[in-house]
Amino acid sequence: MGDNRRVRRGSLTLLLVLLSVLAGAAEQITLRMMAGAGYGIPPKEATDPRSVARRAVFEEFHRRNPNIRVVNAGGLEVTGERAESKFLMSMAGSKPPDVFYVNFRQYYNYIDQGFCRPLNDLVAQDPWVMDRLSPVVREVIYSFDGEPYAVPFFQVALGLYFRRDYLRDAGLDPTKPPRDWDELYTYCQRIVESNPGRAGFAFSKGPGYHWSNFIFQAGGQVVKIQPNGQTEAAVDSEAGRKAIDFFRKMTSAKWKGKEGKTYGPAAIVSTKFRDDIRDGKVAMWFDYSGDVVTSMGANDLPPSIIGIASMPKGPVNASHEVNAGSWAINADIKDPAKLKACWEFIKFFASDEAARVNTINFVDYGMAAYVNPKWLKKFGFEEYLTEVDPTYVQANEELFQGGHPEPYGKNTQQVYTVLDTALERATLEPGTPSDVILKDAAQEMNSKLLGYIPEERKAQQRAWALGIAVGLGIALTVWFGRSIAKMRRKWLGREKTSGNRRRLGFFLLCLAPAVITLLVWAYVPLARGLLIAFQDYRITKEAQWVGLDNFITVFTSPIFFKSFGNSLLYVGLSIVIGFFIPIFLALALNEIPIGKVLFRTLFYLPAMTSGIVIALLWRQFYDKTELGLLNQLVKPIVEWINFTFIKNPEAFWPLNYDWLGDPKLAMYAVVLPGVWAAAGPGSILYLAALKNIPEERYEAADLDGANWWEKIRRITLPGLKPLMGINLLGVFIGGFKAMENIFVLTMGGPLYSTHTVGLEVWMNAFMFLKFGYATAAAWVMGAFLIGFTMIQIRSLLGMKFTAAKGV
Repeated sequence: MGDNRRVRRGSLTLLLVLLSVLAGAAEQITLRMMAGAGYGIPPKEATDPRSVARRAVFEEFHRRNPNIRVVNAGGLEVTGERAESKFLMSMAGSKPPDVFYVNFRQYYNYIDQGFCRPLNDLVAQDPWVMDRLSPVVREVIYSFDGEPYAVPFFQVALGLYFRRDYLRDAGLDPTKPPRDWDELYTYCQRIVESNPGRAGFAFSKGPGYHWSNFIFQAGGQVVKIQPNGQTEAAVDSEAGRKAIDFFRKMTSAKWKGKEGKTYGPAAIVSTKFRDDIRDGKVAMWFDYSGDVVTSMGANDLPPSIIGIASMPKGPVNASHEVNAGSWAINADIKDPAKLKACWEFIKFFASDEAARVNTINFVDYGMAAYVNPKWLKKFGFEEYLTEVDPTYVQANEELFQGGHPEPYGKNTQQVYTVLDTALERATLEPGTPSDVILKDAAQEMNSKLLGYIPEERKAQQRAWALGIAVGLGIALTVWFGRSIAKMRRKWLGREKTSGNRRRLGFFLLCLAPAVITLLVWAYVPLARGLLIAFQDYRITKEAQWVGLDNFITVFTSPIFFKSFGNSLLYVGLSIVIGFFIPIFLALALNEIPIGKVLFRTLFYLPAMTSGIVIALLWRQFYDKTELGLLNQLVKPIVEWINFTFIKNPEAFWPLNYDWLGDPKLAMYAVVLPGVWAAAGPGSILYLAALKNIPEERYEAADLDGANWWEKIRRITLPGLKPLMGINLLGVFIGGFKAMENIFVLTMGGPLYSTHTVGLEVWMNAFMFLKFGYATAAAWVMGAFLIGFTMIQIRSLLGMKFTAAKGV
């Protein structure tokens, strides 16, 4: 009996444990957060100190809150300056994150889109979460309508980082960094002269992000918020001109050294900013200093060789950017339990406890010298205070005493794209005055980015647009009516027998599934898209009807017309360069006596590879450094011409050429990968078509004495004409929508020289959330393609197609 009771008690205990586990599992809340460098949960295999420390913060939160599980939200991985599109695409999808990262330039946009839940009620419960904020950061967080929509969990300020050893090599005092622009340029000159393989200073790609600090130092601003809340461009100013001129001097000017040798430029715009710093190619750069970890931009280098200082003083002051990383809560969260879990997550990251975990991990990694002494002292690591460089501490305190916030306001998430273009012009068009560049940049910011258009001009544009729309509507109505009448006359003119009716019914029944499928999956979305083209469409808010405003913006946007012209150029180059290559390959394959299967397989392999992978391979091929394969191939030829005929190593052609950075060559560079990838698969199709041409024709031509060219011109090409017509239509439509190669290789640059309509639509929809404008632009492109397609189909209808013999 005792054993039975013990068994029953054990079973009951086990049951209670299982019930408690199930109850706990049922109560567990999963929070989806947007992943990304600097704020997502790092992978377990990440070993760098920053990732390990950040992961430890998440683990500590999970330990303290076992009923809450934070996971990274998935999505398309986009790196670089377009990385924010990953979050925007997730918000447009079915599984948006519950908690997401917000920076200053996106703050107003996210609130305006209805992404962010107001946090006044939650902050009122725990007001201490805002205690650590600097005045500059607090001003931005409360600037939208006086209510916070995000809580910063780290604060940063841009400072000047420098390599002490490189300053020493150049004969400079490593304890005295440059104090103003003149000294910064002089230091860069000395560093480059001491070792031409080093850059005195480096801007990241795109340079507008770092360059905006020059405007602050010259006493200007990038944008300004008017009393009515309207954001307006402010770059077209005397401060902006001084900043542009100094940028040109840093990145373009060359000089003669003491021995008469030419050096320069003093600074570079690096496409691999972090790698160049890590590899020792850069002596000075701008980077963040944090409120917990002081040195945030050189953790891969020994602390003893890195110095941090306040920004060099410009013509007016030594101002710099101040920024913060903040957490916001999805406005769609209504469940009180999930809302409470989100707030617990945010509170923990804003607390001293998170700072303690970061401090412990950096100390454990032997990097106490990078931690703010305030936290070392607070968390009992006083013995490490002697390791901290006092210049770090002083610079960190000075940086957080003032500064200028990153540009914020309506649509300021797009500002850097305009600044990058302006700086590209400054580099590639040395003869264009700075005031012209800044005037164009300000105009683009105001009209396209910030939506600042005078009401009088808007009224005129709407009147013209309405007149054109009415005329176009009348023309379409007349055309549609005539088409219906023509079809009706044909139907009435046919003999109506019971057999015809049965056949017609059978055909309609067979076509019904396909027609219904097309209606549901193609034409209904098209109709919906047409509706969005007349709206200011929001993902989470009610769409507002704006009439023809989006189409007005399309037809008054210089960038759209530039992208349309680029699309035509892309198509033209694709046809001129690549249209006849598959035909030539097919003719060669048709005549080769051995190895046909092998060659067909090799030619078809690119069709099995992703277009993105092909573009990445070609990006390495175009690498502008000495490691680039194309530069290595042309180097012997360039050296021979330069030294044999010109006696100047850079006169004829630079040894390390930026193939993707030249506006004259960039379009050719993005077209070639597509031509290369499509030539082989296209040749297989033409090879099949060649089998459809009767051999008797070639035999008759031989009897008539025709040579090989006459046979190709009079027999082969006419026999391939139907397939050529179909391929021409496909190349035209595919080329007009091309985006993959451009997205990976140039992202539309330089100077919009490869910016096509497809990229314009994608960027405005998923980078800037201008769905109405993007849809209108897509409809304009679609209307053009529909017209071209109808013309091609008419020509194809007169052709006859027959089955080919075995290939």
